[in-house]
Amino acid sequence: MLYEIICDKFKEKRIEFHSGLNTVLGTEQGDNSIGKSTFLLIVDFVFGGTDYAVSQDIIKNVGAHDICFAFKFENEIYHYSRNTEQYRTVWICNESYEKIKNISLDDYCSEIQKKYGVVKPFLTLRNSVGRYIRVYGKENAIEKLPLNNVLNEKQTDAKYALLKLFDLYMPVHQLSTQAKLSSDELKAYKKAQKYNFIEKITKTQYAKNQRALDELEHEISILGANMEKGFSDLDAEISDEAVRLKKLLSNARRMRSKLKMRLDTLSEEYDYKFSSTTNDFHELQELFPDVNLQKIENVELFHKQISRVFKAEIRAERNVICQELDDYNGIISNYERQLEGLIGNTTISKTILTRHGELVRQAEKLQAMNRQYEKLSRLEENKSIDASALEAIENKQFAILQNDINCQMREINNYIYNGSCNSPVLNFTKGKYEFFTPDDTGTGIAYKGLVVYDLSVLKLTSLPILVHDSIVLKQISDIAIEKILELYQNSNKQVIISLDKHTSYTDKATKMLIENSVLNLAPNGNELFGRSWG
Repeated sequence: MLYEIICDKFKEKRIEFHSGLNTVLGTEQGDNSIGKSTFLLIVDFVFGGTDYAVSQDIIKNVGAHDICFAFKFENEIYHYSRNTEQYRTVWICNESYEKIKNISLDDYCSEIQKKYGVVKPFLTLRNSVGRYIRVYGKENAIEKLPLNNVLNEKQTDAKYALLKLFDLYMPVHQLSTQAKLSSDELKAYKKAQKYNFIEKITKTQYAKNQRALDELEHEISILGANMEKGFSDLDAEISDEAVRLKKLLSNARRMRSKLKMRLDTLSEEYDYKFSSTTNDFHELQELFPDVNLQKIENVELFHKQISRVFKAEIRAERNVICQELDDYNGIISNYERQLEGLIGNTTISKTILTRHGELVRQAEKLQAMNRQYEKLSRLEENKSIDASALEAIENKQFAILQNDINCQMREINNYIYNGSCNSPVLNFTKGKYEFFTPDDTGTGIAYKGLVVYDLSVLKLTSLPILVHDSIVLKQISDIAIEKILELYQNSNKQVIISLDKHTSYTDKATKMLIENSVLNLAPNGNELFGRSWG
């Protein structure tokens, strides 16, 4: 739980908290600008909020300062501090609030979330606790939109945040991921069609193609049967001779390829030139005056003689290979003519073969077009199936959530009013939600509904703290406030509220407010910062 908040800018330097109800009290006259809401914003700041640090009143009138605070978990106290200027950094401190190590605000929030045990898939500390710290100026104390973190938040996002807090989100997330994948695949395919990377055809064209394919396949089957008959009519002796000639032709072509490779190698060797160094002799003599140039020139002459002998041998071998290549070309031409003569004697018509090839190509083109249409149809069907599955699981999870909250709100509302006042109702619809009290639209009843909703969430989930500013409570009737304070006080979690005119409520309510007071504020030097700038 939150154990203490310390700031040297405060009039009362240290504020200590306890479990259950903690009250920040104003005056009987209801004086404003004494720091009640500001202090609750500091509580929000302690839980990772940023509204306090960017408040223009604070920046202008207080300036940069440290807020020191501590949490108590299982009898161990953890100390931290956070500066209003470098508010995205949190310092881990010792018990004297001497800074030891800094961490990012996100890491700090994760750490506190784990210590509180509010770890749920895809749920952050701010997206859970921050919603239930309802303070003037945060835009989340809207009596008709209790799920919203800010006024203009999408209701779908607000619904999902509640689903995550109740640990009902994972099935929705899994199907949502699949539905998004199906939708993205369909969009990508349609975009490819739009830019003509994939041909686009209509349902009518698909049916027309299918009819044409049936006709093509029929004609291809007839031609195939004719070709098979032609092959079966070939004389066995001619067939054997064709096989023998193909083998001889293959061997001759292989030998010719080897000779061509050898000829290419010899040509590269013939074109090789020994490097000459004679032109550099004068430079060598400049560097080494005593060098024997005569011996070097003799070596150079020897290299040139070898080069001439080497080239002569290569020329002779090239001439032999060229002659062999001419012989093999003649042999290959002879085999090819013999083979063509045998094939020309077959009963298979070249016209039939050509027609068969054309029909197959036409069929393949139509099949490719129709496969594209079938792929599009499958993608559209997958998107529809996944969207339907997502909608079904959302309806189921939100129905569970709606039932649990409404049942709990009825129980709490009956405790407050003893069954004499209608309970608020939370109703989920597609992408939206409704929150209202049937047959009663009064302001006090609306804010009572907000409190009843928060108390229900506090009881049903691992939410560790609830903060209500006086703007939430002051519209509610006195008798209802007494019962609400009892619920706050009896909670096994921490509740922090601000209220003024506390003696104007019932005696029991006044006693609870005073006994649980952690901070009393008033004008004329008793404000939160010891002064007012209002």
